[in-house]
Amino acid sequence: MGESGVVIVEYWLASYLGRAWLWLHKDLRPKLGELPGLCALVAHGNSLEAGQLWRAQDFAVRVWWRFGMTAIVLVLPIIGIGAAMRPGRVGTDIGSYIMLGLGALTGVALAQMGLLRYRADRTRFYLARAGWQAGGQPLPPGAAGLPRRADFWLMALIAVAAFAILLFAATRSAQP
Repeated sequence: MGESGVVIVEYWLASYLGRAWLWLHKDLRPKLGELPGLCALVAHGNSLEAGQLWRAQDFAVRVWWRFGMTAIVLVLPIIGIGAAMRPGRVGTDIGSYIMLGLGALTGVALAQMGLLRYRADRTRFYLARAGWQAGGQPLPPGAAGLPRRADFWLMALIAVAAFAILLFAATRSAQP
């Protein structure tokens, strides 16, 4: 059973975002319907069989990918509205800040997806090496595929730092 108060954020969010994704794509529910629940179990620190953990991890990867792509696609209407309306300096600044925010959100989502893919690949490698019958047992303690509470915060920090460096470099090169 999971520890009280322990939440692995990337799986908790993948559970909610995955439910929204499956609500929008009803045809996927029969195939993927239990996966948001598995993500919720992982999020609350429950130990799953390695096969179930891999399925939850793979689902979380796909959810974070779609979330990141949705955020970046939302930039297109902002560009279109700005081009059509020619909002002036204040409107342009607001549109730019929204696009920067969506870009940062995309960076965080893709960073989460990258680490989740790494963990899922380590779990899959364990299953392939140990034999797929090992899928009925939890991963051994310390295995590289096990989720860690700090993963979300580490990847968010890396993504935000990279975004801040790029933003700083872009604004410094734009000044006379």
